[in-house]
Amino acid sequence: MTSLLKKHFREVETTREKIVSILVFGMFIFLFLFVFKPFGIADIKVVKQFFISLGYGFVTIFVLFIFRFLFEPHFNKDIWTLGKSILWDLVIVAAIGTANYFYVSVIFTQGFVFKYLLFSLWTTLLVGSIPVTLSYVIAYNRMYKTALQEAAVPIEDVLWESEVTLRAGNPKNEFKTNPKNIVYLCSNDNYVTIVTMKGDVQNKSTIRGTLKSAESELRKNNRFIRCHKCFIVNLDFVDKVTGHNQNMKIKLLSSGIEIPVSRSKAEVVARRTKKQ
Repeated sequence: MTSLLKKHFREVETTREKIVSILVFGMFIFLFLFVFKPFGIADIKVVKQFFISLGYGFVTIFVLFIFRFLFEPHFNKDIWTLGKSILWDLVIVAAIGTANYFYVSVIFTQGFVFKYLLFSLWTTLLVGSIPVTLSYVIAYNRMYKTALQEAAVPIEDVLWESEVTLRAGNPKNEFKTNPKNIVYLCSNDNYVTIVTMKGDVQNKSTIRGTLKSAESELRKNNRFIRCHKCFIVNLDFVDKVTGHNQNMKIKLLSSGIEIPVSRSKAEVVARRTKKQ
């Protein structure tokens, strides 16, 4: 058990995924309390049951937003273990329980009673343990699937097309090249710049379109990686990766240009570049 808690655990979430998980957690709290009516809620009128349960959900969402978006960015979670992650979640649950206690105190205009605060913490832990456990199960499944996908293609089985046509989703423009010559692609508004290298000569070509469409057109060439919302990099031109997950950068060969890596892509970039 101790060895399990010491295992590295670093779930990389996008801002959108964080927001969705927070809203789902809050919705679960509301529905659980309103449907099952524990802790004396059944003794209240139905209309009040709804609004009080809804209030619990909103308090939960508010506290989660504070902790996930104001406090968490200040921590270096690259070195976190499963035990630290669980401990952090318990701190959040305690904060939610405390906030819910004061919420109920305001609703029913009651003074501070320490044993009721402890009761609120205990009930919040009991109810919150369900979505927290489910979130860890989902996170581990996601990490396991990602590891399997990355291990599916051995390094020596590199796939390259002899030529690729990039339109970036816009049929009015066309750029043909050997994908091995592409160093990186970057987007700027509605344009995609393609940087190629042939010998010692570097060229830049710009076409109208989206990076997402260009990424789809390069999907058969498994040496390309989307490292940022604005950049796709050819791993064959990577010199080294610097920084940690909060400010990681990819340094390219020859030019020495540094490409930013978004936090949501940092773990995948670190694994892919280590295999080189």
